[in-house]
Formats: sequence, C-alpha cells, structure tokens
Amino acid sequence: MAYLCKEARRANILEAAARIARREGLAATTVRRVAQEAGAATGQVHHHFSSAAELRAQAYTRVMEILKAQLLERCQRLTAREQLTLLLVDPQDDESLMAIPLWHEAMLLTEQDPLMKAAFALSVADWHELVSDTIVFGRQKGEFVAGEAPEHISWRLIGLSSSMDAMSRLESLGLTAACAEYNLDRAIQNELYTGKTICKETSDV
Repeated sequence: MAYLCKEARRANILEAAARIARREGLAATTVRRVAQEAGAATGQVHHHFSSAAELRAQAYTRVMEILKAQLLERCQRLTAREQLTLLLVDPQDDESLMAIPLWHEAMLLTEQDPLMKAAFALSVADWHELVSDTIVFGRQKGEFVAGEAPEHISWRLIGLSSSMDAMSRLESLGLTAACAEYNLDRAIQNELYTGKTICKETSDV
C-alpha cells in the first residue's frame, strides 16, 4: 500500500471491506481477505479495527450508507408513490438487489454479535427515516391524505415489507412476489389514500 495518512489508510481498508461484503457477503469479509483487497498487511487491518466483528459491522454500515445515498439520489426524480415502491415493494436496481442478501445475513448475525446488532439497528432506523420523509413529502405534494403521524405509518409499512420478504422465501407457503406486492400496495392504499384505488385486483395475484 502506498503511504497514506492514518485516516486515509483506515478509509481505504473500510472501502475494501465494503466491496467484499457487497459482492460476497459478510462471512467472506475476513481480515485476511480485506487486507488482500486493500493491498495492506493484516497487521494494518488489526491496527485500525479491534476485531473481525468490528470490521464486518463497519463494512455493513458502509454498504448501507452508500445504498442510502443512492436511494436519496434516485428519489429526487420520483413521485412520492414511486418512492414508496422503491423503498418498500420493488427495489428495482442492481445495487439494492445486491444489498438484500447482505441485509438478511446481518439480521441473522444480530443474535450473536452485539456490534452487528447495533449496525443493523442503524440501517433499520435509516430505512424508517426514508419512508417517513417520503410520507411527509407525499402529503406536502397532495399525493397522500393527512392523518396519523408519518413515523407510525412508516413502522407498519416497514414491518409488513420485511415480513413479506421473509415469508416469500418459504416456498411451501406459495407467497409469490406478485402476491407480496399486492398486499404491500393494499397497505399503502389503506394508510395513505382515500377513494381512488391503485392496487391490483386479487385475480391478478
């Protein structure tokens, strides 16, 4: 590794860890693997991160920070309803789709890793903030009706989105992507609209 100041060296190692986590998952984000990716000695990685657990948690956080910035940039060109679809129903882009397995892996690790638990909680809080802000934006633009506090609606929609995602992975349930999308659309309709129906008919799912 070329000479870098302490802060730049740590940032370089963290970016390398984030690349591995995004491509290969958290299990692959080992000290040795990150050192190779960053062109650094394993001792340098240990110098900047107290443990492999800290390295993984920081890598996960970095990936989610990047994803949040990308989502915010995309949302600037979308209506409020389109933003909710992006955030809750259909991630659409490759970066978001790549982050889904990482999200699941991190969730499993929260049971045994306090650092990952804190990192995962932060990513959920960011998700909640994005959805809440979208609801506020939609109300300001007249897309959504006024009503209950956005933060409460946001938690319900996130809870349903997360649960639908988890249950759709149990093939025996027969919960197809179309069925999950239908139910999420219905929830958004019930929470934020009156009158005009925007959901698919049940015969479509």
